[in-house]
Amino acid sequence: MSVERLRGADAAYFYLETPSQHMHVTAAMLFEPPSVRLPGGEAPDVQMIAAATAERLARRLAAEPTFRKRIVEAPLTLIHPAWVQASEFDLRDHLRLVTLPAPGSREQLMEHVGRIAGSPLARERPLWELWALAGVEGGLVGIVLKVHHAMIDGVSGVELLGRLFADAYLIDAPEAAADGPIEPSLLELAGAALSSALALPLRAYRVLARTAGAIGPVLRTAIENANVDASPTLPFSAPRTLLNRALTSERRVAFGSVALGAVKEVKAAFGVTVNDVVLAACALALGDYLRAHGETPRQALVASVPVSEHGPGGSDSATNRVSVMFVGLPVHLTRVEDVLAFVHAQASGAKRIHGSFGAAMLAEWVDLAPPALFAAAMGLYSRWGLADRLPPPHSVVISNVPGPPFPVAAGNARLVAAFPIGPVLEGAGLNISVLSYVDAVNVGLVTCPRAISEPADLARGFERAVAEMQRAARRREGTTAARASRAGARGAASPRI
Repeated sequence: MSVERLRGADAAYFYLETPSQHMHVTAAMLFEPPSVRLPGGEAPDVQMIAAATAERLARRLAAEPTFRKRIVEAPLTLIHPAWVQASEFDLRDHLRLVTLPAPGSREQLMEHVGRIAGSPLARERPLWELWALAGVEGGLVGIVLKVHHAMIDGVSGVELLGRLFADAYLIDAPEAAADGPIEPSLLELAGAALSSALALPLRAYRVLARTAGAIGPVLRTAIENANVDASPTLPFSAPRTLLNRALTSERRVAFGSVALGAVKEVKAAFGVTVNDVVLAACALALGDYLRAHGETPRQALVASVPVSEHGPGGSDSATNRVSVMFVGLPVHLTRVEDVLAFVHAQASGAKRIHGSFGAAMLAEWVDLAPPALFAAAMGLYSRWGLADRLPPPHSVVISNVPGPPFPVAAGNARLVAAFPIGPVLEGAGLNISVLSYVDAVNVGLVTCPRAISEPADLARGFERAVAEMQRAARRREGTTAARASRAGARGAASPRI
């Protein structure tokens, strides 16, 4: 049988995992079941509703071929691991049911989602879990989907949700194939290792040539944007703050939400992008948080902004088509207009540099890295707590993905909100993930408490920042309208010559 080897970023997410750095992504979803009453006026069993909703979604997940595969590592870690069909698959291994204690508040929900995010996935079976949380305040049902990042990225995750909530979809999971080899033999893995080794020099030459060709345009971009705001932000240029700590396995989670209309209003008033508004809100919230905890920011933080590319290019077998932009977050600035201008200039320059290198280049370099060396280096960095002593590569990870613009449901249960939660990386104990849904922009924050013990403060700060930017947008629009009105009045009063 052929060996389906992990490629590029897919393999990187597998190697990056350590006991304190979990490389899974999580979606915390809230569903509103139909308001029904049993005969006699009794309320329906919330546990039963939660379990039924979770099982329906789990069966749809199990119908996805990737969700019935597990990862097998090569002997001596000579090549990247392979995906293989799980020889035994039991849906019950992936389903969990929990009932929150009354009243099932938002704080209790976030606390439990943090515990789910803080535990690793079992590698001996397909790398996903689905949790049903009954007893959420307001009669809601919580569904938490946890999937290893080697299987999915932001864009493919939204596409997966679209398939999960499609009405015309296979609900019953197919049975595992009964005949034929399930896992590759040692001989097949050895053959794959030899084939990979023989192809390595040519692949390395091609990647080096493309990288060398991109250096000139990148240098020109840097020179053209040499002013303070637009000069390129580089990794390892981040100032050390309370964010830059070695991780423990513990995670804490917080949710926030703002109106999509408010974000678009700021976008239109200041001539920026939606992503600029998100990054500016993060900068304002982080600046306030740092100052409230005794730090005085004097320079911009460094945000790693994943860019998912699912167009032409990259390996067809790669799930993650991901590159990274580095964008400065001006936490030392407090005026909304200044923050938005700084972020817009930074993001524009980062996009030009990203375009010069190409979306697939990072994945290609990772694909060339010796697997054993990659995994060993990450393990030592984590075990020795080097993030506490070495310069931080970045300050925070911020991702922003557009979600469904229309309401979706699981059966008769309507999706009310979905909060994305990404992985936290060594040396930068905060991940901020943003997902739009219908008319809302939902933000999920996850942190290691060594860096930030109360992420809910940051979530509220994000909401306040968007409200502040919206007020500034309205002042700006009002000023522009008043100027136009005065100019029109002057024109009407002046005699035509």
